[in-house]
Amino acid sequence: MKRLLVVIISLFILSLPANAYKKGILLFNSQPITKENALSDNMVFSAGQKVYYLFIAPKRMKNKFIRVQIFKMIESAPWGGNEIVRTKDFRLMKDEKYYHTDYFTLYESGRYVMQVFSIDDLQHPLAVDFFYIK
Repeated sequence: MKRLLVVIISLFILSLPANAYKKGILLFNSQPITKENALSDNMVFSAGQKVYYLFIAPKRMKNKFIRVQIFKMIESAPWGGNEIVRTKDFRLMKDEKYYHTDYFTLYESGRYVMQVFSIDDLQHPLAVDFFYIK
């Protein structure tokens, strides 16, 4: 019985990395992102503070544009809800086919979600992550 449990857990753990790389990665930071601080991911920011982000694509993007969308999770709606705060399209340069970096500033506190889409498929995000403004 223990051996079967060990085999099942091992198979589950081995299946995680394969699923983890199907989506892109979003990293947030309070400083401009460089190779020294790229892996120090922040999730809580002050109102009015610049939020720098780095989007790393799961594979080389073939299209020339991506759409970055930020929405705020609203607690006052009866079944939960969200409000789109910001949507912006970016043209990818030749050296940005695997990543995109930029920053934005928000002034209202709350829980926010960022999504990055390929302009060819606006139904399925390439990456999704959340952060807080206090």
